[in-house]
Amino acid sequence: MLSACQQTEENINRNLSLESLERFRQSEYALSSARIRERIGALRKTDTDLLPADQRTRKLYAHPQHFFWIDRLGVSSQADTLLSFLEGVEQEGINLRIFRTEQIAKDLERARTLQFDKGNSINDVYARLEYNLTRAYLRYAVGQNFGFVDPAKALNRFELVGEDTVKVKSRLYDIPLLHADDAYVAAALERVAADSVGPFLRSIQPHSPLYTQLLGELQRAPSGGYRKKVLVNMERARWRMKDPVEDNEKYVMVNVASQQLYAVSPDSTMTMRVACGATRTKTPLLASRIKRMEVNPVWRMPFSIIKGIAGRAGSSSYFASRRYSIFDGAGRKVDPSRVTRDQLLSGRYSVVQKGGKGNSLGRIVFRFDNTFSVYLHDTSSPWVFQSANRLVSHGCVRVQRPYDLALFLLSDKNRSEAERIKYSMKYGGETRDTTQTIDSTMIIKQLSVDPQVPVCLNYFTIYPDLAGRLHEYPDVYGYDKIIANLLTAMMK
Repeated sequence: MLSACQQTEENINRNLSLESLERFRQSEYALSSARIRERIGALRKTDTDLLPADQRTRKLYAHPQHFFWIDRLGVSSQADTLLSFLEGVEQEGINLRIFRTEQIAKDLERARTLQFDKGNSINDVYARLEYNLTRAYLRYAVGQNFGFVDPAKALNRFELVGEDTVKVKSRLYDIPLLHADDAYVAAALERVAADSVGPFLRSIQPHSPLYTQLLGELQRAPSGGYRKKVLVNMERARWRMKDPVEDNEKYVMVNVASQQLYAVSPDSTMTMRVACGATRTKTPLLASRIKRMEVNPVWRMPFSIIKGIAGRAGSSSYFASRRYSIFDGAGRKVDPSRVTRDQLLSGRYSVVQKGGKGNSLGRIVFRFDNTFSVYLHDTSSPWVFQSANRLVSHGCVRVQRPYDLALFLLSDKNRSEAERIKYSMKYGGETRDTTQTIDSTMIIKQLSVDPQVPVCLNYFTIYPDLAGRLHEYPDVYGYDKIIANLLTAMMK
């Protein structure tokens, strides 16, 4: 019932050779790794942006290596994943244009539809895709995880001080931060080959409660100065401390901009006013651990203040009334009447104020290691806390309720020392009330803080109160302006 067709034709595709396919070769579709690398080299030379991610991108392509986003089969689908994340950056106040997404999208369309021309050859398009995708990926992965601005580079700079015409080095920032190192960049790029760009980018989103609050505030912020302030503080919230104070059960945080101190423990949060450095003698931003408290400390006068009193040299009454003592370079006490102005200005003499009543450090000081010789302390001028603007010190932080802070720092095993600290702050020191019998067994000079309590001096011009409500504070040191200028091209 069935019969085979007797008609046959020769299969023209039998016995094909590479020469047989030569007629299909078209130069406009020929990929050349050498030409792609040559064009990437040209892109490197014209890319002069200074973001850390841009510098790393240029470094990556400084020497021949494998490509991350392209191969002989085309462009990785991870490019689409990256673009989908970038589409949401404007909700966080970041300008989409800084990622060159428009150019990337056009080049993806050309590559996938084979729409090449004289100005956009296949090697031009593939080179741009490779370079721009890496640049955008690292900009996003580094910026969101570590911040787009390096505060140490931004704030530790040369600046004009007062009316001086000479630029001096102003070092203001010493909070240890995490940065994108070579290992981080290598791991990020490995995710491209592993088709896991999406999970990686989700994992590096800023997650601090403050950032989340500020992001919500941004949606309500109109254009203008307040919106810019929100964006600057969002950038601060991206910076990641190596040892975040918030990760500790007990810590002290000073917000220099609000001139407030927060003492946080598992049971409660205490806040008080502080007085910080004047604009000419700014309080540095730093992180450390409070290691001891000294009661009725002596005050070793900084040279910047010695210069201010040098005109009083030779006046024994001036130095005696303030309980100042002068010591020479060998540590010998010197009669103030025999010291000249030039000697004080030489830097070879020190001035020390005795501890006790009237001491500039007050009755107690809280010491922690730092390179600026600053600390938290009491003050002999408590009326300063009645003022809204409390930028009056030479860099140290004066606290409104020093005894309460001392109690906060005490561990359970040292609670018994609370009364001795209180007694010593009232009756200790060099000055004695002759009508009061002093119990020497109650006098304490110093006490270790064990375990040591983390302390951070930071700067936020929008920050929540104890109830979680955000408040705006003035940019007292001008740091917002510095950071905003560096973010100008990025802000949406």
